Amino acid sequence: MTLPIFPLALSLVFLLGLVAGVYGVLLWGKLSRLEGKMDSLRINCEHHHQENESIYLPRLEHEVEHQGLWEALHHHDHDFRGRMRR
Repeated sequence: MTLPIFPLALSLVFLLGLVAGVYGVLLWGKLSRLEGKMDSLRINCEHHHQENESIYLPRLEHEVEHQGLWEALHHHDHDFRGRMRR
């Protein structure tokens, strides 16, 4: 009592294709829901930024404020004892 290999392999390939199709449909559904949530998050972040513009500094204003600290940190010399000179 031997089983023919071809029908068994064909049914195995069919089941594998069916499982892969179901998995693909489920994955597509999850990715489309995730895309909607990412769009919603982006819109909410933009609204938050527009409503609270007073607490956010523009980039140039921030750089001007910390320029002196940056200069002191990166552009200084040391004397022979290791003390910092400007």
